[in-house]
Amino acid sequence: MIRITRVRPYGEMLRSYEIFIDDIYRGEIKIGETKEFAIKNGIHTVRAKIDWGSSNELCVNVDDSIVELEVGSFVTGWRLLFALVYATFLSHKCLWLREKVDISNVH
Repeated sequence: MIRITRVRPYGEMLRSYEIFIDDIYRGEIKIGETKEFAIKNGIHTVRAKIDWGSSNELCVNVDDSIVELEVGSFVTGWRLLFALVYATFLSHKCLWLREKVDISNVH
């Protein structure tokens, strides 16, 4: 199982991100939303996309536990001033995707 949470940045607030697992469209995720995707055990690639941009591709190993990921936008804060640059030249760096860090175990 893959669980993805979309964090709450200021950019792209009204639009959903499309989630692709192994290059297959699996659904959309809205701001502040968490979605789970049932997937067979093994190694899979995950990517988030929006009309004009995408995230990095993340390779995850799914076993019997839940793989927790977070997705968000780089185009926030002062970077909103450069939204056109991101859309034109940096479309593959508009969104980010990473494994969720469990800070409860950090000392």
